[in-house]
Amino acid sequence: MKIAVLSDIHDHIWNLEKVANAIRGKVDRIIYLGDFCAPFTAGLLAQIGVPVTSTLGNNDEDQIGLSCQGGDLFTWIPLFQEFGCEEIDGRKLAFCHYPKLGELLAKTGDYHAVFFGHTHQQVNDQLGKTLLLNPGSVCGIQQARPGKASYAIYDTTTNQAEIIYLI
Repeated sequence: MKIAVLSDIHDHIWNLEKVANAIRGKVDRIIYLGDFCAPFTAGLLAQIGVPVTSTLGNNDEDQIGLSCQGGDLFTWIPLFQEFGCEEIDGRKLAFCHYPKLGELLAKTGDYHAVFFGHTHQQVNDQLGKTLLLNPGSVCGIQQARPGKASYAIYDTTTNQAEIIYLI
């Protein structure tokens, strides 16, 4: 199964449109790692037409609005839960917004893959037997400057991910 892993859109609808066009019909679901910002961004992500599991980030203040805009395709990991965990296609996956939590989850060795966001910096490493992945940011901002916008495609068959950069 192919899963698009996205993070940190920050209302950059132009890059989100590029990602949507690239993954539509090519992935079975999306895992989103937080920082939509405005609720309309969740609505645009839902238009891709595949199930989305999403954590919330530090810039996602209107959770009710996000939930309403995301609609039935979204499964939300509540703030008090801190991270999501699912078994998909035989792979145990954990995902969160923050890097320190992501690293701690990976160090447990309990997961095949752990996904995190927040830093806008791409990471595609192996930590023990666990894939540790930060897809970077859809918005493309890195350290308050224009950077490389990116997302990742995770393959449950190989337990590997490819980071894809927007041009």
